[in-house]
Amino acid sequence: MNSGLFVGLSTVDIAYRVDTYPAEDTKTQAVDQYIGAGGPAANAAVAHSALGGTATLVTAVGTHRLTDLMRSDLSEHGVHLVDVLPGSDHQPPVSSIVVSASAATRTIVSLDGARIDVEFDHRLTDLLAGIDTVLVDGHYPALGVGLCEKARALGIPTVLDAGRYRDAHAAILPHVRTAICSAAFTPPGTVPGDTDSVFDFLRDAGVEDIAITNGSDPIVGISGDRRFRIDVPDIRAVDTLGAGDILHGAFCYYAGTGNDFMGALTLAAQVASFSCRFFGTREWCTRVSELPGRDTDPSGA
Repeated sequence: MNSGLFVGLSTVDIAYRVDTYPAEDTKTQAVDQYIGAGGPAANAAVAHSALGGTATLVTAVGTHRLTDLMRSDLSEHGVHLVDVLPGSDHQPPVSSIVVSASAATRTIVSLDGARIDVEFDHRLTDLLAGIDTVLVDGHYPALGVGLCEKARALGIPTVLDAGRYRDAHAAILPHVRTAICSAAFTPPGTVPGDTDSVFDFLRDAGVEDIAITNGSDPIVGISGDRRFRIDVPDIRAVDTLGAGDILHGAFCYYAGTGNDFMGALTLAAQVASFSCRFFGTREWCTRVSELPGRDTDPSGA
């Protein structure tokens, strides 16, 4: 079985779909609403599971009354939850999201996990047994560094979901084999929009395979000495919420089934684009059989 370990942030997501973005100091009637678990690692774990893999999420949840919603959603979507703060009553981060139907874009107001103190317990390395891929999202860096360091020592592929540069990345990058970055990822000394400077920064940090995504624009990357470009499927987007997270989870799934870096990215881009046809981050999971080429997927999914 293709098994992925996902390490990082989980949140409560509350999303509203509206016709157009609200004006300041107004009340707006939503067209639709989505409530569920969110966060980069959590959404990636759900995507991995939806495609047929076994997904384990290592995160901080605790006992707050809002966490029942998170636990229920993750369980419903086949994700095994490992809570590193099972006795804590901290309030989980809540993301408030407005999705514009006319623009097919989303605006998010949220907290990350910076207010939640998470330490690394060496017993967590037992979770690496039988794991094909480890993904970290840069949140809860002690967890990410501890598990990636051990995973790489064991020869398990490690992947970084790099949205925006965080100071914690400096400690994580030496233990990461693959980095999939957004166009907003601008490390110190790099130039916004200059992919070569990002490639150089990551290569100097020890990363072997690198890709940079930019919405519907092509994915660009480098693997070994080979540079590449992958076109993103052209679809009529309804909601782009979580598309990057879904791409990362799908990449881990397809990499775990034996696809090379470019092959896994190409298939993952198809999944992420497909997910944008639906509102919220879960409806696409019920429509996986409709994915283009699903019946002929060489991974055997």
